[in-house]
Amino acid sequence: MHLPETIMEIKHPRRILVIGKPDSDISRVVKEITGSAPTPDASTGFLAGITHEWNVKTAYYTATIPIWIDEITDTTAWKSEFLNTEAKEVVQAVGAWIYCFNSSDIKKESGDDDAEVTIPEQVEATMKAVAEVVEKACGMMWDGTRLAVDLTPANKGRSTINAEEICLDLGFEYIHIDATGKNEYGENLGMERAKEALEANEWSASSADDDDDEAGIPS
Repeated sequence: MHLPETIMEIKHPRRILVIGKPDSDISRVVKEITGSAPTPDASTGFLAGITHEWNVKTAYYTATIPIWIDEITDTTAWKSEFLNTEAKEVVQAVGAWIYCFNSSDIKKESGDDDAEVTIPEQVEATMKAVAEVVEKACGMMWDGTRLAVDLTPANKGRSTINAEEICLDLGFEYIHIDATGKNEYGENLGMERAKEALEANEWSASSADDDDDEAGIPS
């Protein structure tokens, strides 16, 4: 493989937006990616609204990517807020979405196969909401990454074929946080795959996005 003679520094990269319910252990996902855990807001004790950083260095580029964190308590209300015109610039500044979910407390539907990972309706609804928000703000040709990170302990080792298809249909790649090794195609699993996908993402922002450094998440 031919490597570039010089490594590009991306000075104003697009952002990562990590979302999930307050009890979905967003902190663990961010730490797995960046190597350090985010610090909750001192005034609220929550992660919602804070910014963390990921220092990335690959064979092709280096970048310090801001990671925005938002906690979703009501998917419908969250979607409505992010579909507002005021939130458009924020959404356009995002180059990757990471949706964290844990379905341990969600009652399984009758007929669900215990050997298969099941994507609950409310998890699917959140992915649909993200897809709608991105499409409205950025159009159907948005060139970013969307990951659905499953933190459900019971899903480790289960077949993910159906889950992968459901997520893919909504523009997400399914990843179980505790998966390790490689799949039958020799591809990395778990958070190694998540980091691989993020490192391969297009982070260079347009000149218009450069002005959004202080925009922050809608509150």
